[in-house]
Amino acid sequence: MRKYFLALALVAVMALAIPLMAQAEDKPDGTVYFKTHNVAVGIGVTWGDGTLTYQGKEYKFTIKGLSLLDLGMGDVEAKGNVYNLKKLADFEGSYSSAKAGAALGKGIAVEQLVNNAGVKMNLKAVQQAARLTLAPGGVEIKFKK
Repeated sequence: MRKYFLALALVAVMALAIPLMAQAEDKPDGTVYFKTHNVAVGIGVTWGDGTLTYQGKEYKFTIKGLSLLDLGMGDVEAKGNVYNLKKLADFEGSYSSAKAGAALGKGIAVEQLVNNAGVKMNLKAVQQAARLTLAPGGVEIKFKK
């Protein structure tokens, strides 16, 4: 009987702890907004500017990238949350996406970018004009001096 109550108490503690751990993981470390311009015929080129909001401060950055098997041109505005950002320096670097995607007209896409330091950006992007990407691409982010 004692083992039964001990097991029941353990289950109750776990039931309370799991939602608290999930909430802690879901809390973003910062937010990000950027606007990029894209031109592509075979190999795509992306460039733009953005702002990271982290620990109550804003940090300006540039974004540049290449993609393969790409066709189109246009602008993309994206905003979202940043996760796993333990120190500001970890935000800079090369980000990649494991998904191919497509948007026509004013397309809306949800994207997750991850860098080598494990920083993740969950983005909602709005694309102006037509663009088709058939291979994963990547971007480089650097803070403005």
